[in-house]
Amino acid sequence: MEKRPATRVLKRLFVRFGKELPTYVGYTTDISATGLFIKSSTIFPPQTVLKIALTLPDDRVVLLSGEVMWSKRVPPQLARLVRKNGMGVRLRQPDATYLGLFQAAG
Repeated sequence: MEKRPATRVLKRLFVRFGKELPTYVGYTTDISATGLFIKSSTIFPPQTVLKIALTLPDDRVVLLSGEVMWSKRVPPQLARLVRKNGMGVRLRQPDATYLGLFQAAG
């Protein structure tokens, strides 16, 4: 049974993120209207609130805020082989630009 309330779409976008400033790098593997998965070697624990700077295909940057719902860390030598090395993030009030991106991807 699917636990997610929103449909996810595979989408790889560059992302910067952090607790105070978006200084760490990664990329999305999937997105939805309510959240995204960030693949990165930098992992924050659940309940951490992140500032996220998402780079769109046209090089515009969308600033978002979200809460880490779950995270999975794998050893660095396996990071490229394992798809879910990163964090599932639930977005707080995604803006219209982000929602438009999800709708265009779907």
